[in-house]
Amino acid sequence: MFAAFVIKFVIFGFCGWLWESVLYTVLSGKFDNRGFLYGPLCPIYGFGANIAAALFGPFIGSPFKLFFVCMISSAILEYLTSFVLEKFFGARWWDYSTIPLNIHGRICLSCSIAFGLAGVILLPGAIIPIIGFVDSIPSEPATVIAIFLAGFLGGDTFLSINNITDLNKLMEDIEHEAIERKNAAGRYIEEHGGNAIKEAVMKRVPKLSPKQTYLIKNIYSFTSENKEKIIRILKISVGYPLESVDTQTDEKDI
Repeated sequence: MFAAFVIKFVIFGFCGWLWESVLYTVLSGKFDNRGFLYGPLCPIYGFGANIAAALFGPFIGSPFKLFFVCMISSAILEYLTSFVLEKFFGARWWDYSTIPLNIHGRICLSCSIAFGLAGVILLPGAIIPIIGFVDSIPSEPATVIAIFLAGFLGGDTFLSINNITDLNKLMEDIEHEAIERKNAAGRYIEEHGGNAIKEAVMKRVPKLSPKQTYLIKNIYSFTSENKEKIIRILKISVGYPLESVDTQTDEKDI
């Protein structure tokens, strides 16, 4: 049973990653590797599809009921995932603040409706058949496949968390250096403005690892105001297409 869950989790997580990556690549005109992990996987879709299959099967005969349970459950899962990621890492991987009828930028009505409609279509049309196929795999091959996938997933999760921690440390160092630069410049910066954050950022850009660059592009925002300034400049520095970002970030608050 656990082996089947792991396989299904990875399959649905990959499908979710593929959907989001294709969608945002088309919207931005540039390849966008979505997700929290480095590998082609969005865990929230892995959990969501398995939960839907386990709990919502009785509603398949009633599309109206299925729509509402999928919409509500997806909103709860998305909100909790955003909340946990923000509490642990002080960062957001998505933000619906600019979309009407959102709750704390974590969920919004239009996206929840889209997930509800997707559940009505995909649960009977794709998720249940995929689960049936996975459940038909003999026990021994399924166990071998699950062990391999679990090892890959565990390693990816470890690297992702480790590098987010490193990125937070990097940004704290940049913030500390920016404060030192401002203090050293004293009244001159207060009177003429300055680029303390930008200078501290640019000093470190050549030293960024590919993994740190990946994180910079995939994290939507940080809850810390100073870290938010830093991440905006870092995104520009690594070639992330931002349509309206003031590279001369106001230094008065740091």
